[in-house]
Amino acid sequence: MRISLAADLVGVPAHVLRHWEDEGVLAPSRRSGKQRDFTDQHVNEARIIHRLRQAGIGLAEIRELRSAPAGHRSARLTASAERIAAEATRLDAAAAFLRHTARCEHPVIDECRQCHDYAIAGGLRSTRTTPV
Repeated sequence: MRISLAADLVGVPAHVLRHWEDEGVLAPSRRSGKQRDFTDQHVNEARIIHRLRQAGIGLAEIRELRSAPAGHRSARLTASAERIAAEATRLDAAAAFLRHTARCEHPVIDECRQCHDYAIAGGLRSTRTTPV
């Protein structure tokens, strides 16, 4: 299939697939006239690359992962998953804090137990030395 159809199926612009090919993480075959010919397998590989990119994994690491032994690949992907989970936890807490402060009626953060607790847990500085 042509690059435009493959790109549509993956959900990326065609130039992204060209870039991934240039970076050595995707290798579609060529037809006469040097046109790229994407198979279903190429599309599936591109979908995986797209998901890895969405997970914050760079093309150089993806290229390394393709040829890495299974144990090494598993350890690196597990570490990335743990990093994402930690970031998701931090972002969930930040979102909860923002939702709370949007409706909080206390004029000073230390007057509100929830605001104060988030500031302490979230690494924000507080001058309060006694518990609320």
